Amino acid sequence: MTARKALPALLVALLALAFASPAVAQKSKAPTAPTNLRVTAVGEASVSLAWDASKSSASSWWYCVQSSGVGCIRVDPPKTTLTRPAIPGQTYTYTVVALDKNGNRSAPSNAVTVTIPPDTTPPTTPVLSVTSVLPIRVSLAWTASTDTTSQVFYTLLVDGAPYFSGQIGALSRTVIYLEPGSTHTYQVLVRDRFGNTAASNVLTVTQPPANDATPPSAPANLRFSSETSVPEIWLDWDAATDNLDPPGDLMYEVFVNGVLTSSGIGNVEDIVYCAVTGANAVTVRSVDTSGNAGPFSNEIVLVC
Repeated sequence: MTARKALPALLVALLALAFASPAVAQKSKAPTAPTNLRVTAVGEASVSLAWDASKSSASSWWYCVQSSGVGCIRVDPPKTTLTRPAIPGQTYTYTVVALDKNGNRSAPSNAVTVTIPPDTTPPTTPVLSVTSVLPIRVSLAWTASTDTTSQVFYTLLVDGAPYFSGQIGALSRTVIYLEPGSTHTYQVLVRDRFGNTAASNVLTVTQPPANDATPPSAPANLRFSSETSVPEIWLDWDAATDNLDPPGDLMYEVFVNGVLTSSGIGNVEDIVYCAVTGANAVTVRSVDTSGNAGPFSNEIVLVC
């Protein structure tokens, strides 16, 4: 192509680019920055934010709220508020940016910093009660405790010592292996994740005397269930019988290599674990409510 022919074509291309450029630039323009970011409320475990709106020519755009410069909580316009969970005693710094579907990002808003007040409120107080008393065990239950900011952890004290500690969702327990005629105290402690505590009422319970001297029969047909897979030992057996206690009141003790490994009331199945590498001999016996232990079941062996 000669220079004379090429020059008009070049001028046409330049004119087309000049007229097209403003439209392209307008479509790719980033949203304006959100302004006047502010804290509108601070709760026990939350913080509420508000800001003045951005503007954008894009058909789809949104706000991104960041905490300490990380993460992105999306807020779709026209909404310009957000409430977020927060941890008592922690300090947070928030900023907001606006984004559009083309990936354009505004400058960040001003930053706001807020410290959530520490949690000093204990969980609600549980109420402890006795549901059953037999010569060698006592069954207890207590009302659920609630907390304003966290889960509640339960500890059961028997004679002032933890019987279990720090369990979530525990609302009952049967204390076993008590002496007939003995007296014990019981109390439930609750705490939240910040160390605030409350204590239930204290119960004093005297066990009734033993009313039977005849042990129950041996559990029969101890066997591995199909779910057994090293190191888990899944067991089934046929229920024992007793001259006084119904089957559901009998306690079963599972021994692995002669060591008591698990105890349960009324169950005819259990899961225990390999105690050693090699042969693990398993037996089961039943114990009645007066503490009489019956003979052992047949022995089964699993090589782990």
